[in-house]
Amino acid sequence: MQILRKNSKKKAMTHMPLNLKTLPSRRDEAWKWTDLRGRVSDGQAGLSADGHPKFTAPEGVVLSQGEGHAGEGIMSKLAQNFAPQSWNIYVPAGFKNGEALLIEDITRGHVRVSIMVDKGAELTMIEHHSGDAATFTNFDLHIHLADGASLTRVIVHDDPIEAIRVATACVASEKDARFNQFVLSFGGGLSRLETRLHVEGAGFEANMNGAYLLRDHRHCDMSSHIDLTQPDCTIRQAVKGVVTDKARGVFQGKFLVQRPAQHTDAEMRHDALMLSDSSEIRSKPELEIYADDVACAHGNTIGQLDESALFYMQQRGIPIGQARALLTEAFLADVFDDLDDEDLKDSILGKLRDWLKDTA
Repeated sequence: MQILRKNSKKKAMTHMPLNLKTLPSRRDEAWKWTDLRGRVSDGQAGLSADGHPKFTAPEGVVLSQGEGHAGEGIMSKLAQNFAPQSWNIYVPAGFKNGEALLIEDITRGHVRVSIMVDKGAELTMIEHHSGDAATFTNFDLHIHLADGASLTRVIVHDDPIEAIRVATACVASEKDARFNQFVLSFGGGLSRLETRLHVEGAGFEANMNGAYLLRDHRHCDMSSHIDLTQPDCTIRQAVKGVVTDKARGVFQGKFLVQRPAQHTDAEMRHDALMLSDSSEIRSKPELEIYADDVACAHGNTIGQLDESALFYMQQRGIPIGQARALLTEAFLADVFDDLDDEDLKDSILGKLRDWLKDTA
């Protein structure tokens, strides 16, 4: 059941058009490979509009509209300006319904969502990000995980090649919280899916996995920043990508391990395949460590399909297109191994296989 609580008074607001000079550009270090200012035009639909997503909430979850969380950063401030009302979701303590919270129709405009997962609660949320042609979308998500809370976030992203999208999630976690994230992106004209995680409680665990599959002139930037301020935390991050034609994939990840975050166990990996000479990969994994009793590592590889494996498969009668698809699927699929919902995993892998069939 979806429970709605709406403000009794909702101010009518008019907005000035967005000043494009305020948008991040390649002059900003964190945005140097995703030049938002250079790609957005004055006529882009959704630039100064309030977005209207669709929510399907399991029984017991409370959905309301209100002020929401005031985030930092230019994209969050723009969302606050053009979407004064935030969609606020409360998951009560001990909640274990088993059904997923579904967020759809994030098609254009500025959208603000705040989620509070109370003590010991467990929630799965699924986001479908898909816009219309030549639209601009700015999705600003804030999540708070109380003591012992657990959240699994699944994102499926597929925009038209003319669409521009920024989706930023800021996650704050208390003691013994759990956060699992799985992302499948087929990109868009220009897209950035960013996760900022601030660990405020000891014993936190997170798995943050994703895959991007890009063709034509599509662009996808998967960025993350994990700020660890408490001890005994475990982080695993694995992102894999495949690019072909003139597509561009971007990965930026940073672990910031503060002095109190002793006994941190954190690992970050990015691996990508380039299936054409004209495609492009930009990657920047980082570790910034101030604690002295930690185990932290990062890795990054970029390459092509194994020609000897392709030759072996062709020798056994497998057509070259099918052989490429099978090897690429084997390369990508393991980032979704830890997704417990088998039906959801099969759906994601089905979308992945459909893309490979069309690309082979």
